[in-house]
Amino acid sequence: MRIRLFDPAANPRFDDLPWATPLEQWVHPRLTDLPAGLHRHIVRFVHYDGQFYALKELPNRLAEREYGLLRTMNDRGLPVVAAVALVDERGGPDPVLITRYLHYALPFRLLFDERPEIGPDIDPDLEMAETLVESIATLLARLHTAGFFWGDCSLSNALFRRDELHLSAYALDTETGELHEQMTRGQRQNDVEMAIVNIAGGLADLAAAGQLPASVDPFDVAPRIGTTYDRIWDELHGSSTYDPQDPAGLQTRLDRLHDLGFGVSEAVITDATESGAFVFRPATIVGGYHRRELVELTGIIAREHQAHRLLDDIGRLRAELTVDADGELPLRLVGHRWLTEWYDPVLAAVPTDVAGKLERPQLYIEVLDHLELHPTDEADRRSALIEAAKRYADNVLARRRHERVTADWTGAES
Repeated sequence: MRIRLFDPAANPRFDDLPWATPLEQWVHPRLTDLPAGLHRHIVRFVHYDGQFYALKELPNRLAEREYGLLRTMNDRGLPVVAAVALVDERGGPDPVLITRYLHYALPFRLLFDERPEIGPDIDPDLEMAETLVESIATLLARLHTAGFFWGDCSLSNALFRRDELHLSAYALDTETGELHEQMTRGQRQNDVEMAIVNIAGGLADLAAAGQLPASVDPFDVAPRIGTTYDRIWDELHGSSTYDPQDPAGLQTRLDRLHDLGFGVSEAVITDATESGAFVFRPATIVGGYHRRELVELTGIIAREHQAHRLLDDIGRLRAELTVDADGELPLRLVGHRWLTEWYDPVLAAVPTDVAGKLERPQLYIEVLDHLELHPTDEADRRSALIEAAKRYADNVLARRRHERVTADWTGAES
């Protein structure tokens, strides 16, 4: 038996598992049941000190290939699961690829069960369907930008983390994938078309099992992935023109990219139009635009839309403090005050027995939304938020499932 272990200081050695036995026959105290989609190969889960790992047994060529692909994409910071080990030379059974299980990640079958609070005029089921479409299209656009052809995008091959009112999607199985210097239009279209077919099928299976809301039509929802993908791709890579004397159009383009969670680290600008307008085209796109700013400002690690929302809250506080101070305060000073006087106290008001059900940034955002939907007479907004946090914990969060998996996690309500 041989274990190729990535970062042994941060990951278990996995040397206490019965590697000479086929994975399907394992009986071991570290095994645990976690929600999983449909897979071509045997998949089991183990836990070490509160962290969970997925073990997938597959033929040697596929195992080597997927481990290499995942490690490359992990190094590039792409939204895929982290490969931590490859176990081979097992004396008979096929190699096993080990990946780290994503905490606070949900399989698609749970997405329509429970959603954050939204306004009364919005259909929550159709809103979730639209959010699902956006997350898959964004995932494909990010992977394609990096030159990764997935070839097997489906709902079973993805996990979803809450990201404010959005979802962040992560690729799981990548054994059919290919990494290219640059993808052709035909390759991208082929990948998107396969995704549409697979996701329509996944939603239809959910409907047949009585787990999909009646208002959600799988064959209406799935094709929207194509149009949403095209819009995102054009935003990331398309050219646009602007007037050099009034570059507001260029700033609008950059703002749209930032709203999608992307920044432009390099662009190409040319004066190739007779009208005198300039042509702007992003050359190098990077993800995590708002995440980086939030980390620098507060040290909080959040997902992109979460970070955007938290930065907006900091901006709101800055505007209020600026009025009182009769002058604009440094953003870093406001960020520190927001963290210590707002963010931490509001989260501290949530009882510890339910606070861990959601990630801290997501929990704070849902408290913000709860206050907006159920305003109080409290004039001081900080005090109102603390009261909203207590109310949200008692009336909403207590009934929510725990989204961070534990050794006895079942996905059921507490």
